[in-house]
Parts: sequence; C-alpha cells; structure tokens
Amino acid sequence: MIWNEILCLGDSITFGARDPHKRSFPAELGKMLTEQFNEFYYCHNCGINGETSSDLQKRAWGNIQSHSNSKIMLLLIGTNDTQIGIPEDIFEDNIRQIVSIAKVFGMYTIVGTLPELGFTPLYLENTKLIKEYNKRIKKLSKEMKFDICDLSGTEKHYVDGVHFTHEGNLEIANRFRESILRAQR
Repeated sequence: MIWNEILCLGDSITFGARDPHKRSFPAELGKMLTEQFNEFYYCHNCGINGETSSDLQKRAWGNIQSHSNSKIMLLLIGTNDTQIGIPEDIFEDNIRQIVSIAKVFGMYTIVGTLPELGFTPLYLENTKLIKEYNKRIKKLSKEMKFDICDLSGTEKHYVDGVHFTHEGNLEIANRFRESILRAQR
C-alpha cells in the first residue's frame, strides 16, 4: 500500500514554529518518504500556532474533508491544552472525535504522544497533564484501533522548552516515518 498524500493536524509543533529554516516535521517527512521510495509524497501541514485539541476538534471535519485524498492522518495536539488546563476527559473526547472523522473519510490514523515540556511559565502544570493526556491517547488507540507514534525523548531538541530545533523536526519526522512503515507491513 502506498500513501502519497498525508494529512498532518496539530498545533505549533506541527506548524514548525521556531524552526530556524522555517520548516516543519511534515515538510521533512514528505522529503524523507520521497527520497526513500523515489516517488513524490506530500504532507499537508494543517498545524496552527496556539491551538488546543478543542480548537482542532471544531475545524477537523473541514480540514479532513478538504484533504480527503490523503490515505493517512497524523495527529499531534495537546501541548496548549496543558497551558489552560483542559480536563483529561475533554481532551480524550476531542481526540476521539478527530480520529472518528478521519475514519469517516477512510484515513489510517497515527497519533503522536506528547513529549514532556521544559520549564516555561506558561506550562507550569504540564507534567501531570502531559502524562494524563498520553494515558488517554494510549487508551483510545486500543479502543479505536489507531497507531501511536512515541515522541518521548525528543525533548533534547527543544529551542524554548516547547518548540523544536530543525534537528528536532527531523527526529519527529523520522519517528512518524517509522510508524507509517510499520503500518504498511
């Protein structure tokens, strides 16, 4: 099975905020897959800076429908949820709804776990919430039959405790690439 269009939904981490080359993990993933398979891959980057899972849930149908040629959707959301303290059950339902919409359009889904955040005054409560959100992602993956891309350990590539260097975006892209390749087996 070959997927040449990939939909990437998320927040500033998906968007690629703070990458010194103005790139993102979706751009790097498309490049990696194109080079590996010698055919063109494009990752639609629908990441929006500052967005929460609740914000994404509201726009998910439109984004997913407008990219319905994509056979796979990558989802990485929740960092900003920690900033405002979105309850775990609300986060879980937002993920459930977004993944369900992707299934309506026949997309295979991979959800990234949230890396631990570095110290920043905006995310003082992040440690507890990140762990809880990741538990919810893992629980939902079993219930809804979607794959998980483990992003733990990527924290070493932070620019500011939240966003990634170019090397960080390359690492995230590679981890999603590996998740996609496992799904093809």
